[in-house]
Amino acid sequence: MSAHAPRRNFFWRQLLLGAVLILTAKAQAYERIASLNLCLDQVLLNWAEPADIASLTWLSAAEQYRSLPIPEHVQLNRARAEELLPLKPDLVLAGQYGAQRAAERLQALGVNVVTIPDAYSLEQLQQQLDAFEAVLGPLPPLQKQKRALTQLLDQPTAKQRASAVILSANNITYGSGMLEHQLLQRAGFDNLASSQGLARISLEEVIALQPDLLVFYGSEQHFALAYLAARHPVLQRYIDSGRTYTLPKQLSLCPALAVVDTLQQLMDKREALVKAQ
Repeated sequence: MSAHAPRRNFFWRQLLLGAVLILTAKAQAYERIASLNLCLDQVLLNWAEPADIASLTWLSAAEQYRSLPIPEHVQLNRARAEELLPLKPDLVLAGQYGAQRAAERLQALGVNVVTIPDAYSLEQLQQQLDAFEAVLGPLPPLQKQKRALTQLLDQPTAKQRASAVILSANNITYGSGMLEHQLLQRAGFDNLASSQGLARISLEEVIALQPDLLVFYGSEQHFALAYLAARHPVLQRYIDSGRTYTLPKQLSLCPALAVVDTLQQLMDKREALVKAQ
């Protein structure tokens, strides 16, 4: 865990407390919701009624981030207060970082702004889902996601474990204190990079560790399987035997939307690996 983690967790708790304190016990039904954050854009597109969305950031229309069609009536913004004021939103969702000036100005002008903290662990992710529900109400897709995550986390830890290593862009890997590491642990994998105390890992080190599963995390540009196999023919055996898994891009952009499917897929992957041994 980084040296900044305690401070980051403190700010996260303060933001979550602030979000909860300004909400009533029963969430209000909002009809003109705007977002100043890419993840919150995606949450609204996936969970809210399209008619209730007034504005999303321009990033959600960009090719590299677009996941769902944007309703025609929705205005795109570049996180400027003057863009949102004419839309008269009854709720503006802001992220923990970014667009702070716009959020503060809107709030000063009497606009209802709620900050949703980022989530860096499974525990924070569950609290974030609670914060979403407190703000947006009991939306069926949101409640389904909460139930599914709770059910997965309530499952007993796998007795027959497998090993794994995450390889991301610039040879970055993920150890203890990271959401990605927690997902591996919960799915029944021992994260070899964590046990070795590694923050970066080369393909040569991956091969030397001989994990049961090689997990890729990054863009197709960095992790096209054919590209990797060409760099290291040994990896072709991983590819041919199905001993690879690619974490979805959505997990880094907005883990609340991706964590359930990712955890279930990793659990299924471990079970298949154990059976094949």
